[in-house]
Amino acid sequence: MKIGFYSSMPLEDKKNWSGTMFKMYEQLLIQGYEVIWVPKVRFTEKEEKHFKLIEKWFNKIFNRGYNRHLFIYKAKIAAKRLEQNLKNFKIDVLFNPTHVNDFAYLKTDIPVIYLNDANVAQLLNYYHYYTGFGILSKIETKYLEKKTLKNAAYSIFSSDWASNFASDFYGINKEKIKTIKFGANIAVPETIEFNKNPTEFTFLFLAVDWVRKRGMLAYESLKILKEKGYPVKMLIVGCNPKIKADWVTIIPFLNKNNPDEFREIQNHLLSSHFLFVPTKADCTPIAFCEAAGYGLPVISTNTGGVSAHVIDGYNGSLLSPEAEAEDYADEIEKLLKSPEKVREFSENARKLYDKELNWKNWGNEFTTIIKNLR
Repeated sequence: MKIGFYSSMPLEDKKNWSGTMFKMYEQLLIQGYEVIWVPKVRFTEKEEKHFKLIEKWFNKIFNRGYNRHLFIYKAKIAAKRLEQNLKNFKIDVLFNPTHVNDFAYLKTDIPVIYLNDANVAQLLNYYHYYTGFGILSKIETKYLEKKTLKNAAYSIFSSDWASNFASDFYGINKEKIKTIKFGANIAVPETIEFNKNPTEFTFLFLAVDWVRKRGMLAYESLKILKEKGYPVKMLIVGCNPKIKADWVTIIPFLNKNNPDEFREIQNHLLSSHFLFVPTKADCTPIAFCEAAGYGLPVISTNTGGVSAHVIDGYNGSLLSPEAEAEDYADEIEKLLKSPEKVREFSENARKLYDKELNWKNWGNEFTTIIKNLR
């Protein structure tokens, strides 16, 4: 079977969507499919100027933001261009990860499998870059997303949070919606050591977005524990906040495509005791899948799709979105006083990875969907 993989970047590029696109491509090959890259449609310079002009006039008239990624005029142009492009490909299935706009008006006999980690409608006023849109832009966004979902033979989401929304909000047939959780985008050892140094505790903050992932909240929580005399350390990897403390180590950036830096990331996961990312908004944090593979309990927020990868009281702790530094410090203090609970969380994290938070499982589940198309 030939699967057309719709992507803005070559499928071999490991940076695309933090490596998630490559992992899906890799799994499709492992499953035995012939995978063909279908490049995302491009717009002319003249069209891009028209798009910017529409956004500018909307801002001027309504004094509100405009979703320039999803609007009807652009969607119709994209659909026609994609229809023409598809004539150059002989494929049995068209796999569309994340692209809503280009598929809303697409007319094709090729079955389309859509995938995303959230519905765009869920992100409105949830993610900062989906905030401030005018009411007409929001209506347009939801209208196009509903069309894309209805046109798809199947829609795959990485959490029930997203899957249930597609069904409940848009009325999409539940039989056409599947939840398949993502895996780790880095190699995971076959076995791990659960007996780590109990004399000091390293809390890993692995993230690029310091603000949305609420790194300062993590720092303030650990500072409370440090002042109480607990031997805690904070390891920040992926961003460079202005923090100076002898118990905090900052590594601004590590490239997964660089073998030496890749091994450094692995070593940090192996040596840390917790992954502590009290995120404000998230769909599917891949770092949480990677933490599970390395047996790291996760301390985070019960928001978005986080609970698909961190089960409160099983492989970590999820606090409410309103929780403050003192609340996180209290929860962590309970864990530090209960090493048997920490070990249980660690073992459960690895069990969760082996069961479903891995790409082999994703590939198998995807193949089940393909078989249902025949």
